[in-house]
Parts: sequence; structure tokens; C-alpha cells
Amino acid sequence: MLGGLFAPGMEVSAGSTPVARGAELFASKGCAHCHGPSGVGGEIGPDLQLVRRRMKAEAIAKQIHDGGQAMPAFGDSLTPEEIDDLVAYLRAKRKLLRVPEKPVAPVNPS
Repeated sequence: MLGGLFAPGMEVSAGSTPVARGAELFASKGCAHCHGPSGVGGEIGPDLQLVRRRMKAEAIAKQIHDGGQAMPAFGDSLTPEEIDDLVAYLRAKRKLLRVPEKPVAPVNPS
């Protein structure tokens, strides 16, 4: 489990919780590419750790479905149930994790 929720690669079945299914979708449908692993520290898209504080569930679902603000729409590639599972996963995020900055390479004087 990652952050108490789910780690990519864990087995998810139809009987899994919406949060676990959403975590697997986040990892497998390309969300992490823009938003960072588990939504932490996105470089292209915003960090989603505390998205539940910024957006209501309906607004998150609409953003996933319709896209906007440089985010592509996923309404044609995700089912309504998958969008609901992604929303459940994102709404379950409660901890703010600090992502360490990338170390600066030392300068070698010539």
C-alpha cells in the first residue's frame, strides 16, 4: 500500500473498493505521466494530493470527463464507473507528502 491506499501493481478485482480501483486506473491510464506517481509532484499537471480541498467530487469528475486547462478529455476512453473510481481515489487522498527537490549536480571547475 502506498500512502495507505494502493501501490501500482497490486491486484485489483471487481470486488475491490472504488479507491483501489481508482488507484489502479490512475497508474494504468496515464494520469501519473502528468500528475506524478500517485498524484504527488506532477511536473506537467498539478499535484493532486489535496485536490479534494480545491474541488468537489462533481467538479473532479467533470474535469476528468471534459478536460480543460491543458488537460485532455477522458470521457471517450473511461466509463462513468471508472471516472467515479478515479474521483473516489482522488477524494481519499488526505496526506500532503513533500517530494524532495532534485539534487543540483555539483559544478566541476575546469
